[in-house]
Amino acid sequence: MNYRLRFYLRYHTYYGQDLYLLGNVPVLGNDVPKHAHRMQWLNEEWWYADIQLPPGEPFILRYQYLVKELEEITYEGAVREWAVTPGLSPDTIFTDTWNDATLTENAWLTAPFTRVFYKRPAVSLTSVSTATHIFRVQAPLLDTHTTVCLLGSQLPAGNWDTTRPVLLQYDEQGWFSVALDLSGCPVPLSYKYGIYDLTRQEFVQYENGLNRELHTAAVAGRQVILHDGLLRVSHTPWKGAGVAVPVFSLRSSEGFGTGEFADLPRLAQWAQQQGLQLIQLLPVNDTIQTHTWTDSYPYAAISSFALHPQYIRLQDVGTLPEQHPLQKQFTRIRQWLNEKDAVDYEEVMAFKLAYLRALYEAKGEQLQTRDYWQWFASNEHWLLPYAIYCFLRDRYKTGDFSQWPVYNVYDYTAINRLVVADENAAAAAHYHFFVQYHLHRQLAAARTAVHHYNVALKGDIPIGVARYSADTWMNPGHYHLDMQAGAPPDSFTTTGQNWGFPTYNWKEMAGDGLEWWQQRLRHLSVYFDAFRIDHILGFFRIWQIPRESIQGILGYFHPAVPVSREEMRQRGIDFDESRYCLPYITDSILEECFGNYAGVMKDQLLQPLGDGRYELLPDYNTQQKVAASALPEAVKTILYALQADVLFIRVQERNRALYHPRYDLAATRSYAALDAVTRECLSALYQDYFYVRQESCWRKEAMHKLPLIKRATRMLICGEDLGMVPACVPGVMQAQGILSLEVERMPKSGQDDFTDISTAAYLSVLTPATHDMSTLRGWWKESPAISQKYYQQQLQHTGVAPASASPALIREIIARHMQSPAMWRIFQIQDLLAAAGDGRLPDPDAERINIPAVAAHYWRYRIPREL
Repeated sequence: MNYRLRFYLRYHTYYGQDLYLLGNVPVLGNDVPKHAHRMQWLNEEWWYADIQLPPGEPFILRYQYLVKELEEITYEGAVREWAVTPGLSPDTIFTDTWNDATLTENAWLTAPFTRVFYKRPAVSLTSVSTATHIFRVQAPLLDTHTTVCLLGSQLPAGNWDTTRPVLLQYDEQGWFSVALDLSGCPVPLSYKYGIYDLTRQEFVQYENGLNRELHTAAVAGRQVILHDGLLRVSHTPWKGAGVAVPVFSLRSSEGFGTGEFADLPRLAQWAQQQGLQLIQLLPVNDTIQTHTWTDSYPYAAISSFALHPQYIRLQDVGTLPEQHPLQKQFTRIRQWLNEKDAVDYEEVMAFKLAYLRALYEAKGEQLQTRDYWQWFASNEHWLLPYAIYCFLRDRYKTGDFSQWPVYNVYDYTAINRLVVADENAAAAAHYHFFVQYHLHRQLAAARTAVHHYNVALKGDIPIGVARYSADTWMNPGHYHLDMQAGAPPDSFTTTGQNWGFPTYNWKEMAGDGLEWWQQRLRHLSVYFDAFRIDHILGFFRIWQIPRESIQGILGYFHPAVPVSREEMRQRGIDFDESRYCLPYITDSILEECFGNYAGVMKDQLLQPLGDGRYELLPDYNTQQKVAASALPEAVKTILYALQADVLFIRVQERNRALYHPRYDLAATRSYAALDAVTRECLSALYQDYFYVRQESCWRKEAMHKLPLIKRATRMLICGEDLGMVPACVPGVMQAQGILSLEVERMPKSGQDDFTDISTAAYLSVLTPATHDMSTLRGWWKESPAISQKYYQQQLQHTGVAPASASPALIREIIARHMQSPAMWRIFQIQDLLAAAGDGRLPDPDAERINIPAVAAHYWRYRIPREL
């Protein structure tokens, strides 16, 4: 017998709007939005859907409503879950309340609050099998000594008796629920939720607003589930603070020259003592590409799922026999590495990997436990490909799979055969399983211990993956491997940033509802309560740089509405592709750049175009070719600048050439050489391209991606929305309930010197600096003029600003942030240590974690002392 589900949603629509139901069963689209089930209009206030499920095993139904209007999709803020048991009741009705994604209360229903700050035991709902009605409501920020209660005229307690209300239980899905048998009760039935004090055993208050009404009577063989949304009570906005620190920056006598997952509980204890509620980390994924210090870059993951062996505590995995050479050296090398001021990445990794391999050879068979095999089964989809990628990387001495003589194209069947037929491959795979399992155990144990101190853990999702990684090897179609992600010029660098990551093929990824992204977030949620989306602007558009270029300035936005020849002609621009798209090089420019060597350079590197301009010879006509040449570095630098002196980036789309204006084209020599009328026309086109025409396109892109990312997890989501922020970004993030990032020294308004932190939106994260910036001490000395302005404008002091940022001054800056209305304020650990007057390095610049202008930066900062 089929199992019937009916869904009723109160929602007033307008002409042109349709409601859809998206869920994790085939009839509801299998979580792919384009296959969502279209609902039927019932009347002015209600929509409904009626579906049939075949007999089967019990499962958790996950579903969500969305509104479609033309190409616009609006997702509600809640994904409901219900344990479906086919056969328990042949007819189930869900009566639902729309959840507005912009509601502040949704942020308080995320994991930091339900797992940590307001954690309460979840219980299985009783009397489900005999109930005719199940009432469910969500109540964020509810003290754990209280619960939700239910009162009404026809309920079992009867007559609104506050001395005997019906108490609700907190269930596994985060709802307060109660199952009742209302057989014989007339409808409509008026009822209301309230708050009940479990300690004092007394009713506290009713919820606000009018009575609720139940109109669906009890009928044999039918069960009604009422999702009544949020408990209607007033809240004082919750505010918290946290510390940001890379794991590798932690220091302890038990560590091995680097911070480790096992150091996090001690950090949480310290955070609790400082009155902090959150620890924010940098990415912790495996980045081992070359086995050199360049692998210290935490944003270039070779797997979006695997953890980095750098963070493992060796002695918690096991110890080797005393006579083993590595065990004999263990204490001496650990002490030597721990005494270093900065992380010696290569020495740390060389010893750890050697020790882990020796441990595996000695103890690997001890893994045959039920816990291990359960973990393996849950993670096999990424674990085996990652392990074989690592094996092939080491066998062929490169992570660039295109250079491997075999297995350069991923084939699941082939790598399974490899593991079966090749003993070395099998041993390597099981070794990597061994390492990842222990990393998982240590991070999971650290998370549990961190929660013990009432502190939440926040992770970081990089916007990209390494070009040569297990991810790109497995699913090359998910990426544009001929492109690189980066950022246009900004305050960090005048030539833009090139991160080297391939850009995403979002159209391909959307085919299964962004399943890879959802898997990634579900995996992250095993360890973290919140996460930061690195460069959330990439979900709107990415700055895409062709592979032949090195500097970010030669990129363009994707997707974007490009410029055609026809449009330029209509705008009065006499477009010549050679003049506008090739570097503008003349005799005078060559003399300016090369001086007395201009003639030599012209003869060796260039050829004339016939109109007084020159073009680079084919061997030097891209930045990558120049980089690969034997030319002196000084010459390469000049050529890079010449190659960037173009007005448009030419892109071939199908059989048509289209054009994107180069960022800051008015600063080029090519622009300066144009006549005044053409310059004016180009400036108008530039303004339209960068600040007007793309907004609708970018908004649509984000609204098709971010809701799917969000629905995969209960973690609190924070977006790093710094840089060249499109006008549509704040509205989209607010519509999705995603917290923005506000940095006082990086105002999003170009007219201001500093962000007005006293007016920061509640759904935001406020910080004096990110890991990409100097510390407060470093910033204070960078520009005395800026420091003076901040001293007077923000701190409201008179006189001359001090030459350096004292502990008292830093405490004053932190105190200002603490008064902000933002939900969160996050401080770099260097600033908190400086405010305390200890744990500072003599040179503030040595405390900086990253310098974005340096592509190959060594990520190695360590706090000076153990906390």
